[in-house]
Amino acid sequence: MSNTSVNPQKSEIAKFLDKRIHELSHRKSQRDIAKEIGFINDNVVSMMKSGRTKVPLDRVVSIAKALEVAPRPLFVLALMQDGNEKDRAAFQEMVGEFSENELEIIRAIRKFSNGRDPKMSVISRKILKAIFCAAGGQGETAN
Repeated sequence: MSNTSVNPQKSEIAKFLDKRIHELSHRKSQRDIAKEIGFINDNVVSMMKSGRTKVPLDRVVSIAKALEVAPRPLFVLALMQDGNEKDRAAFQEMVGEFSENELEIIRAIRKFSNGRDPKMSVISRKILKAIFCAAGGQGETAN
């Protein structure tokens, strides 16, 4: 790959990949993960997790799927690689970042709505407001 990093310090995404691949090692080999991503061999995965090469942005979704993680935070980490800090800021401005807790709420909505995209009703809004105000949130001043 032509985007080999010369930075001796490991990027956050390299640290994340190393940790996540280790967490999955009881179920998947690094070779299995590489194949799921679409790489012929696992050398590229080794280089990405060691920080010797950058994670290609066009592979983030397949990497996330192979690592069984949400693609959005992985994409943000990929954007934070050397030279991409401006892209990360633009990405965050466009779509924002979700915490793991927010992602869990979104996954629950998708599960309980059978994957539909339900509109926010007045009742739903009141229920959410009651839940989050009870949990210490301030809620909105108006409905």
